[in-house]
Amino acid sequence: MHFSAIVSRIINIPKSIFSDHLLSVKKRMKERLFWLREQYRWKKRAIKRVLFYSFLIWYIQALPSELFNDPYSTVLVGKNGKLLGAHIAKDGQWRFPPSNRTPHKMAVCLVTFEDKNFYYHAGASIKGICRAFYQNMTRGKIVSGGSTITQQVVRLMRKNPSRTYSEKVYEIILATRLEFSYSKEEILNLYTANAPFGNNVVGIDAASWRYFGRAPENLSWAESATLAVLPNAPGLIYPGKNHQSLLRKRNRLLKMLYEQGEIDKLNYHLALEEPLPDKPLPLPQEAPHLLQRCIMHCQKGQLIRSTIREEVQTMVNNETEQYALRMNEYGVFNAAVLITSVETGEVIAYKGNLNRADGDHAYDVDCIQAPRSTGSILKPLLYAKSMESGLITPKQLLCDFPSRFGTFAPNNFNRQFSGALPANKALSKSLNIPMVFLLREYGQAKFHNDLKHFGFRNMNKNSGHYGLSLILGGAEASVWEINACYNSMAQQLQNPDPSKIHYVGKSEDAPKLHLDKACIYTTFDALIDVNRPDEENNWRAFESSQKISWKTGTSFGFRDAWAVGVTPKYVVSVWVGNADGEGRPGLTGVKAAAPLLFSIFRNLESPRKWFSRPLNKMTRTEICNESGQISNRHCEHTHYEYVPSTCLISKNCSYHQLVHVNREGTFRVNADCEESSNMKHKSWFILPPSMEKYYVQQNPGYHPVPPFDPKCTSNKPENIMSFIYPKRQTKIYIPRELNGLRGKVIFEVAHTRQNSTLYWHIDEEFVGTTSDIHQISVQPEKGKHRVTVVDETGVLLSELFEVL
Repeated sequence: MHFSAIVSRIINIPKSIFSDHLLSVKKRMKERLFWLREQYRWKKRAIKRVLFYSFLIWYIQALPSELFNDPYSTVLVGKNGKLLGAHIAKDGQWRFPPSNRTPHKMAVCLVTFEDKNFYYHAGASIKGICRAFYQNMTRGKIVSGGSTITQQVVRLMRKNPSRTYSEKVYEIILATRLEFSYSKEEILNLYTANAPFGNNVVGIDAASWRYFGRAPENLSWAESATLAVLPNAPGLIYPGKNHQSLLRKRNRLLKMLYEQGEIDKLNYHLALEEPLPDKPLPLPQEAPHLLQRCIMHCQKGQLIRSTIREEVQTMVNNETEQYALRMNEYGVFNAAVLITSVETGEVIAYKGNLNRADGDHAYDVDCIQAPRSTGSILKPLLYAKSMESGLITPKQLLCDFPSRFGTFAPNNFNRQFSGALPANKALSKSLNIPMVFLLREYGQAKFHNDLKHFGFRNMNKNSGHYGLSLILGGAEASVWEINACYNSMAQQLQNPDPSKIHYVGKSEDAPKLHLDKACIYTTFDALIDVNRPDEENNWRAFESSQKISWKTGTSFGFRDAWAVGVTPKYVVSVWVGNADGEGRPGLTGVKAAAPLLFSIFRNLESPRKWFSRPLNKMTRTEICNESGQISNRHCEHTHYEYVPSTCLISKNCSYHQLVHVNREGTFRVNADCEESSNMKHKSWFILPPSMEKYYVQQNPGYHPVPPFDPKCTSNKPENIMSFIYPKRQTKIYIPRELNGLRGKVIFEVAHTRQNSTLYWHIDEEFVGTTSDIHQISVQPEKGKHRVTVVDETGVLLSELFEVL
């Protein structure tokens, strides 16, 4: 179609049709625009909601669950909260674990100096921000932050980022969030626990001890003000640096406190006169070895509240250090003291070693935990267990004469022999030979097993390794184990609810040591009679003297000196020696450890009464005066006494016998050699010849039994003489002398008639005679042999032995 025709048609379209079409388009466009506008509004609201809830979620979670994760110092405090010692944090800062309290004076000083409106704002101060903004704008640089204490907590939490306006906004947001989650007191505590106080000191607790040597609760107004101004510029001003600037700041704060009525005029002027500390002070080191023990037991970086009684610990430190000065003159350089409460099992003093920096004498070694040779310190346990098993009565005679047990030849410390003496005296005198005889009879394997049940963990070898020397120091134990054992014994008498000894918290575990109460009481009663050091020997003459059950120990080679004392209130254990094991002449329990033990007891509270006798576990029975055993019908001299009921199963007196003598009483006779009408029948206290030989020297009133009449045919060799050495089936090791030649061995016999002549044979070969002193030196070859001794009346004695 021609273009003119198309135009003509368009022009001729009716106007109404065109108008309706435009209206329709306009309407659709309006609807479309409305829909688009509604969509935009919805999306805008949705975005706002998303942004708002996102911000809300972020705001809620903006604070980490743990605001500060810096490493803390390990801090040890006593029972009353006094600082005993501390170990620096892993990052080299003195930062004590937070104590969740800010002393009143410190809180007032901090709020006055740092943030007067602290208790009224919601985390940020508009006035402070405006003032800081004005100062920064006028000076062209950031000179003030206008931060509140809450904002400073945030900055400390974020490790002090650079100061920018965006950072300030972020800081304000977090500060308001902090205010929602924590109280004002908690925020102040966070600040005082983590604020820097100059040098490498962080937190009010560390600062108080480092600068003033005491807890923050005990600081004066001037001291509190000094600490309050330090976090403002800790890198520039602190005690020992910029002294005058620090003094001006402190005095300005004191004036503010005075003007707002916190301190009166008198205290204000007195505070101005107080001097500033010159430099940081060393922290207390009252129990450094206990602190190290806590660190080793996974308590590093913690506040450890121990059971140590600060005044007792200080006393023990002073007494030990002063005593050690005297011992140093004799080449003895180390000592350890442990005191526990019988009532609670709490460790109230822990002196692991001397507090000295000299590295030549191993002062860093904790001698309370170090295993050392026990010496005689275990003898009371054997005495108690022997009574508990019914093996002995408290005063039963024990053998005490020169003896050899295989290759083991023990000797008493004083090199003297009693022949026989009561068990309680053997214990109080700490004689070795009677206790070795007792251990052999009780059973070394059985006693070794008992010790393991008593908590001696260092005795980790079998009983054969220690042999009979176990009771004389052949095994090792620590001061801790010794104290725990004696404390458990005392607790069983004194405390109905015993617990293990402990230095942190309360131990609920019952002790494994279970001994008959009567045996414990009887053992402690025997230990009261142990001879005290010279200056304490007359203790019974003074009413003020306290009763103490105590025992000493000395290891072979004079390497370890022990002393342990028990009262109804305390158990005190002392060890003195050299940590490297070097021995010193005269280093004995009585001379080296006992004086320190009694010096400490003199400074401890004395118990009002002694342990109560457990009469329900004891029985009153008839005891033979001479033998100490339960009497038999031949005992003429007896008495009644209370003994542990377990002793009733022990054998009756084995030393009193009915003997038959001639009319003159000069010979023992029998029906083979004497008419019955000429006999006298007498009860006689008879000891074996080996015991009698030494017993008669100590007991002049002892009357040896008359010899058998030579006419009688029933002369028994064992009633006339006996071998002191060798015993039956003895195995002998003969060492070489210094010149390389093979040595000799000495055999010995005890005879009822000392002046008798004895004829000695080995394997039927005559080797010599003896009279008066019946000892002979021989040199048998390796292998099994028989030694035979014949006296002048023809009585014969023979034993087998083996040379290794």
